[in-house]
Amino acid sequence: MRLEDYINLQHLQQLMEKFQVHRPTDQHGNTKIKREAGNMTLDEFKEAVSSTLGTPAWNDQIDALFKKMDTSCDGLIDWNEFCTYMLLQYRENDYMRTKRDIPFRSLAHIKHCVFNKQEPTTKLIYIENPSRYVSFSKEGVIGVWDTSVRLLKTYELPGEGDEGRNGKRQFKAWVTDAIYLPNMNKIVIATTSRDLHFFDISTSSYFEEFHLYGLADVPTCFDYHYDPKNPNTRACLLYGDESGCINLLYFKTPQSGQFERPFSHDEGIQKIYLPELPQHSKYVQLVVLDSIHPEGIRQILYCPHNDVVLSSSGSHVSSVVMMDISRKKKTYVFKVSKGVECFDYNKHMNIIVTGSSDHRVRLWNPYVTSKPITVLSGHHTTLIDVKLFEPMNQVFSYSKDAMLKVWDVKDHSCLQTVVLKFPCLVNGRVPEYGAFPLCLVLSKNTLLLTCQDYIGQLKLGVKKVKSTLPTTHNAPLCTAIYNPHYHQVVTGSDDSTVAVWDIETGNKSIMFTNAHGNEEITCMTFDTSLRRLITGARDGTIKIWNFQNGHNLHKLEGVGEAEVTGVIPLDSPKVILSVGWSRKIVLYDDSEADNMYVTANTSWKGGQAHKDDILCVAHCAPNLLATASFDGDLIVWSMETQKIFLRLRKGHHSRNSRRQSRLPASAAESLSSQDMQDPQQPQEKRRKRSRHSYKG
Repeated sequence: MRLEDYINLQHLQQLMEKFQVHRPTDQHGNTKIKREAGNMTLDEFKEAVSSTLGTPAWNDQIDALFKKMDTSCDGLIDWNEFCTYMLLQYRENDYMRTKRDIPFRSLAHIKHCVFNKQEPTTKLIYIENPSRYVSFSKEGVIGVWDTSVRLLKTYELPGEGDEGRNGKRQFKAWVTDAIYLPNMNKIVIATTSRDLHFFDISTSSYFEEFHLYGLADVPTCFDYHYDPKNPNTRACLLYGDESGCINLLYFKTPQSGQFERPFSHDEGIQKIYLPELPQHSKYVQLVVLDSIHPEGIRQILYCPHNDVVLSSSGSHVSSVVMMDISRKKKTYVFKVSKGVECFDYNKHMNIIVTGSSDHRVRLWNPYVTSKPITVLSGHHTTLIDVKLFEPMNQVFSYSKDAMLKVWDVKDHSCLQTVVLKFPCLVNGRVPEYGAFPLCLVLSKNTLLLTCQDYIGQLKLGVKKVKSTLPTTHNAPLCTAIYNPHYHQVVTGSDDSTVAVWDIETGNKSIMFTNAHGNEEITCMTFDTSLRRLITGARDGTIKIWNFQNGHNLHKLEGVGEAEVTGVIPLDSPKVILSVGWSRKIVLYDDSEADNMYVTANTSWKGGQAHKDDILCVAHCAPNLLATASFDGDLIVWSMETQKIFLRLRKGHHSRNSRRQSRLPASAAESLSSQDMQDPQQPQEKRRKRSRHSYKG
């Protein structure tokens, strides 16, 4: 995290008081100067910030922060400079946050599941061909909905026990989870009666086909995997149970058959007793991974790319376990003090997200168990479900007060908070939720939520995938340079816009427009201290900036409105050297920090040796300077004498022949005579023609 992002309002108030009461000494470095109250040196600022934050851990960042705030580069900052920098940072952060796409732009569409009889909805699933949502109540009522959340049909899971005098069953199993098996056209429902119900959904009427009962313990959660390219090859149905074991049901030929069918004319549900499952070994095989958690498994997820299964529990000893099914590779155990209520994992994002009863969302590196990447705070009640949303690189978290939050995975900030207005949320009473209240359907850009016997539908504003790369500027880029001191990249574009980018995060730190009015930026460099930015423009102007806040420190006089093609800062003497279409080497005095407007010194002792536009320049410390012009003239200069040290190549006037080759004979003769009469031509007409000649 950056220091600028860590500082909060309380810290700002304390720092303001420190600036107000600060009384500096006259000693500044090795010299004595008269300083005004509130002006701090680097050491004084470091002491003030460290005491405010209560730790010296930020000292490295404080050094960089001080240099960014020191707009006058005099080694001192005051409260105004501090506030100006922080205000620009907060404004840019707010702008970037508003530029991000928030997923939910409309209110939730809420439906009441009357047939649930006030019992919560345990699970919602999405099935295809045709597209339907299927809900499962705690008491075993199945609701089938269209994609507009209109109820189509209801079914009821067969109960157990005898019926009483009033016609109601005496014993009723609770549904713990349900899952869709696409390649079999079936849904499987788990109940507290230690059984699995297999429903056939290949027709418009759903019916129970198989009933697997007598499981070792109550199944609590499901996951399923099959190969979509080869749907009749081995598939795996995974379920966790209350004893902390993971059970894997392997279907060898899932489309050909799931269990052996007896030769019988009796119609109805085929019941299969689990201890008799070996009799069905032609179609199915059970593998048990025992003692994964010391208590019941709450959620399970299979990762086919590396044959790994993730599971979670409320145990603080093994909150999340990521293990190889063959148990030959390393097992990763994540620990959270109050256990994990819910989690999600995405291979491409390479992140595990967990939610706990301590109201916090945690992001983990799948292979680093010691501590999370970050902890996201903002919920006020227990987290009951989380989802990773890969298209927009976001996390959805849902808590017991029906509050849905959207988090940005990159900068760990909350982008949106949606408070669902379910009618069952009355008088502050916390309603009952099912074990899996979120259902994210990417193909329909929909998020479904449950709250007791209500269903909410939120439409996702998914960012459209563009065929081209995203743009960072409104005009073509003309230059980009890297600053190793601040670890930043500065870019300039043809619309005279300068942008500063943090290379570690990719975020834009600051952008300032109209740096040179409407003129294009043609060159850019840093001074020798790497703290100031120097830009040159097509109209011959040169400006020096504090690029951390966009403050223009100096403006250098242009020479003949000729384009600047190169700028070099020098330390001894402290001058700035520039070249360009003026064909001259120009010097500017850079020793006076308070001199806003600096005049050009064109009295280079070597004179104007180039006969054509100078296009590039390079400095070889300490005493050599090389310049090259459009006609191929390449000269090495001595900086001490300002005279030609060596001419590596003499220029050839190929420009006229190049231009004339594109023009009719009469026009070529006219153009040649114009150049001979006025070789300088600093005006706009010549500039446009020359630019076309070497850019075309």
